Amino acid sequence: MQRNPVSAPARGRRLVARMGGWLVAGAAVTAVADDAASRRFEEIAGDAARAGGSFRPVGEASLDAAASNLRSALVPLDALLGRSKSGADWRKYLDWPALEGQASSGQAADPRVLRDLEKKLGSPEMGLDMPQFVRVRKAVTKYAELADAARGDGAKQFSDRLDKLSSALLTASASGQAEALAPVAPILERLVESGQAPGVVAAIRGANSRPNIHLEVAEDLLAPAVNRPVDQVQPVDDVVLGTRIRGTGHTTGNVRLDFVPSGEKAVFDIILGATNISHTRGTQGPVTVNSRGVTAIDARRRIFLDEFNVAAAPVEASADTNSTVTGMGINARFGKRLIRRIATKKIAESKAQAESIAEGKARDRIRHQFGEQTEPAVAQMRDQFQQKVRGPLQARGLYPESFHMHTTDRHLRIVARKSLAGQLAAFSSPPAASADNIITAQIHESAVNNILEEKLGGKVVTQDDVTRIAKEQNLKMPDSLGSDPDAEQKTWAITFAKYRPVTVATSESRVKVTVRGDKFVSGERSFPGMDIAAVYAVGQGPKGPVLVREGNVQISPPGFKSGDRKLTMAETSLRRILQKRFDKVFKDAIEIEPLPLQGELASIGPLPMNQLESRKDGWLVAGWRKGPAGGGVPTEVV
Repeated sequence: MQRNPVSAPARGRRLVARMGGWLVAGAAVTAVADDAASRRFEEIAGDAARAGGSFRPVGEASLDAAASNLRSALVPLDALLGRSKSGADWRKYLDWPALEGQASSGQAADPRVLRDLEKKLGSPEMGLDMPQFVRVRKAVTKYAELADAARGDGAKQFSDRLDKLSSALLTASASGQAEALAPVAPILERLVESGQAPGVVAAIRGANSRPNIHLEVAEDLLAPAVNRPVDQVQPVDDVVLGTRIRGTGHTTGNVRLDFVPSGEKAVFDIILGATNISHTRGTQGPVTVNSRGVTAIDARRRIFLDEFNVAAAPVEASADTNSTVTGMGINARFGKRLIRRIATKKIAESKAQAESIAEGKARDRIRHQFGEQTEPAVAQMRDQFQQKVRGPLQARGLYPESFHMHTTDRHLRIVARKSLAGQLAAFSSPPAASADNIITAQIHESAVNNILEEKLGGKVVTQDDVTRIAKEQNLKMPDSLGSDPDAEQKTWAITFAKYRPVTVATSESRVKVTVRGDKFVSGERSFPGMDIAAVYAVGQGPKGPVLVREGNVQISPPGFKSGDRKLTMAETSLRRILQKRFDKVFKDAIEIEPLPLQGELASIGPLPMNQLESRKDGWLVAGWRKGPAGGGVPTEVV
């Protein structure tokens, strides 16, 4: 029998580990679901309108708790300012005595003073995006909400907020557009802070809590990294029933990847299917027997992948042997016929036992070798998942709040939801993926917007920051973000808006990208906030899908409507500066290059984009297919 039916362990480890990097890396049904979402928005809008008279005054205990929360938030900020050379200036700017006074006021809190403090902490001054300032700002905002509800104009604010909620929900219901829900999240946050309308808040969040990230990878993409032929010739040297057997074994077959349907986690098998044909000679006493053995070999290692870890089950192996005597030699001067008859009878009597022994040894050998060769790959795959997927996402605060993987017999699917407690997710189902896609990404605009708000909201980003990041990532600094010899293109900085700093809004075959800045700096000059927007149409170019910009980049002050007023001189100057820069950032046309692949998958790629669609309910679907030369099985024989 063959000693080592599975060879090239180093290659096996690389191939299975590569999978870890990649894993690390019905229209009618949809219409019914979307119609249900529309009706649900109408119902909640009615509930919000009816809840206008349910304002609940805030109790003294809530105000005391908010004051205590502010006192706790002030401790790390106080320590920071004590170490800073500009600490005294910050204390003066923030009106530190007023902060400490309100923190100790509790039930006597003054809503007007708290709102003034909130405004100072929320200004676009550089440095206020530091965690110590942000924590104090959030504590002050919550305190102010409760103080307003207790003794300010909380009842009127509550009624106004519910009216705005109802209006936004009715607009979303009528239009089906995700962008119509833009005003909702900050209103919900204020309601939570003031402890009002918990039922309405829960209903709205529940209606907007569907997964907003769907990824699908076909088995056909990953299989070539594992699938390979097996063709080995090895010596045979064994002892069966006391007889030494020597010869050669020739094993042919293949190793392949097989996805296993599972709704709980991603499950796949690495399978060896092969046949070993052996030609052996065994001698016992005067008798030498030549045999031909045929053994069917099967081994599999089941691997499990979920949001936490990679695990593997023990190797399952089987072997089925059938042997045939092809010749017999008798080394004796006398009685050869008798010896042959006796030997023939004994061989026939022991054939089943000998084959059973051979099968058992083959199973044990295959089980040990397959487990030994796949275990390092499983360990490497586990490390890659932690170090390249889960770990970095957690460290950067980007790990989804909900994350689930499962497999069908043909696809690995990842379903996730990225939304913090105060953010909304999807309210509808994603578009259908093209059957030709080998990779499909269905991303709702809320996933993109939530991540960008979490990472950029209220942050100050300078040209030096971008230069440093490009250098750290070994990337070329985009020309559109660098300085220009033109006198108006000096070094720059932007203070992003706290809410929706950069957003993507989709409609039918349209994608709008908006950048919202609370403050801009060009050289030594500072400018007030501006919104910069560009709209792209999803089209088809000679090489595949293309995004074509419609019209000029739109630049205007926040909330500005054409015809309401004229821009000031400072706004006109800033718009001219920003127009030059962002005309380069938002190019006239964006051709989407094929997706390159690396390692053992390089022979399949690059993958041309096969599908690019946008929908008004916030969904964007992108799909890639195999290239004309892709999909080949590795030709290396191992």
